[in-house]
Parts: sequence; structure tokens; C-alpha cells
Amino acid sequence: MGNALVIFKIFTDPENMDSVEQELRKITAGAFKDLKREPVGFGIEVIRVGYMVPDKVDGVMEKLETAVRAVKGINEVEVDGVTLL
Repeated sequence: MGNALVIFKIFTDPENMDSVEQELRKITAGAFKDLKREPVGFGIEVIRVGYMVPDKVDGVMEKLETAVRAVKGINEVEVDGVTLL
């Protein structure tokens, strides 16, 4: 059984960035790997966060996405990429 790296793109208001980052690091539905802020334009930034999950376990992606969406202060969540490792 292998692992998959799931990358989310998180949209939030600038005043919520720090608190959202802290909460994303605490999620235990997947193994936290990396978090970066990326500029989009006009002073707006998005957060890209990656988690490792087992690739052959049913429902693990849904559980992780639900945990990410539950973070207070997030406006929108997109799955930006999934890759097998």
C-alpha cells in the first residue's frame, strides 16, 4: 500500500490567514507535510497545504477534505492536486 499527497488551495480573508494556517497544521485526518502562501494578485494570497494519506483506504480523502473545510475562517477550498508517492 502506498501513499498519496493531497494538495489543497485555501481561500481566506487576509485577517484570517495566521489563524487558518495554525488550524490547518493541527488537522489529523492526514499527515501534514507542507504549507505555503502564494500571491494571486492585487495583494491577495492563497494558502496551499499538503497532506499525506494512504492511497488504498476507502473514505480517507473525504474525511480529510471535510476536516479542511471545517476550519473556521476559510472561504473556499479546492483540491489542487493528488499524486501517488
